[in-house]
Amino acid sequence: MMARSVLGAITVPGRPGEVAAARRFVAKALAGRPEVDTAVLLTSEAVTNSVVHTDSAMVTVVVLETPTGVRVEVTDEGGDTLPTMYDGYELREGRRGVFLIEELSAACGMRRHDNGLTFWFEL
Repeated sequence: MMARSVLGAITVPGRPGEVAAARRFVAKALAGRPEVDTAVLLTSEAVTNSVVHTDSAMVTVVVLETPTGVRVEVTDEGGDTLPTMYDGYELREGRRGVFLIEELSAACGMRRHDNGLTFWFEL
């Protein structure tokens, strides 16, 4: 496992209006870095998925520096389903977020744990 350094973390209520707070946090944590705009977009998609597809009271976003770039982890309380990667034929409304993350990140994935689910991406 590569060493990672935490650049910051924020926990927001699991409500649609809080997605903007997560975006602002990532923009500030990565200010001046070339990957900031992509990280903000992908964070918005990941946090929106947490808010829309789970009943999570809280969503946590952690920004980490890795030897090769940055990693953003979005943790929620989990839901009945897992985020699903979709191919280009499934780009109708409500199916683009994970596809965008998969296409624009260097790597992405998820892991279940006792407290819920963490979806992550690296740039």
